[in-house]
Amino acid sequence: MFRIGDFSRLTQVTVKALRHYDSLGLLEPARIDTDTGYRYYTGAQLPRLHRILALKDLGFSLEQVGQLLDAELSPEQLRAMLLLKQDETREQISAEQDRLRRIEARLQQLAEGSVSTRYDVLLKSVAEQRVASIRGLLSERGAISELFRELFAYQMRHRVSGTTWTAIWHETEYHERRVDAEATMTIDGPLPVDGRVTERTLPAVETMACVVHQGSPADIGDGCEAVLVWIESNGYRLAGPERVVMLERGGLGGQDSVVELQLPVSRVAAIA
Repeated sequence: MFRIGDFSRLTQVTVKALRHYDSLGLLEPARIDTDTGYRYYTGAQLPRLHRILALKDLGFSLEQVGQLLDAELSPEQLRAMLLLKQDETREQISAEQDRLRRIEARLQQLAEGSVSTRYDVLLKSVAEQRVASIRGLLSERGAISELFRELFAYQMRHRVSGTTWTAIWHETEYHERRVDAEATMTIDGPLPVDGRVTERTLPAVETMACVVHQGSPADIGDGCEAVLVWIESNGYRLAGPERVVMLERGGLGGQDSVVELQLPVSRVAAIA
């Protein structure tokens, strides 16, 4: 038998790791001296230790390693688990490659002096939302406030519980007049029928490029420009209508408001 220190040296596995494997039930000492508390291992335990290390090297968690050790899987079952781990690893590599491209794009923008230090773009997914909605053709973009006033009046009239307020721009190209826009608020309870307010579900979006804009609504174009530059630099394309989510309203005329611009995007297919 080998004391834990000798076993550690011979197997090149730290004492701390061996104690951790013991606590998880992966590799218990062959004997523990009741008087001294010394832990002893045998050469017969090496195959199990090597299998723990091999499975860990393949990316399995220690919890998964324990399940694999005790399950006595058939070769077909082990192959299926390895194929799943292969797919998971490929996804992780793809995600890290995307991260590397974003870093490289950011470095290039810094070198060219074209990056805005005011805005940081974040990619995230957005769940579907049940909303009260008013959609109409506006005389100009600023007239979106009229839709929100109408929606707020509806909320007060019917005591509807509304939380997140979002403007959605449905234009596929720029229009000076007849701007297709929608004002929404998320809801929980029933929605009474009244006027132009309708109930609908905003679809979930897997990938949103988002920036937070703080300040005057008149300057929101700066945030939009920043996220559009980021989208192009990082190999994405627009994939749906722009959303502007009100996070905080403050100041005269909303001068101290905080909003989040959300632009649905998808990865541009690589050209072979």
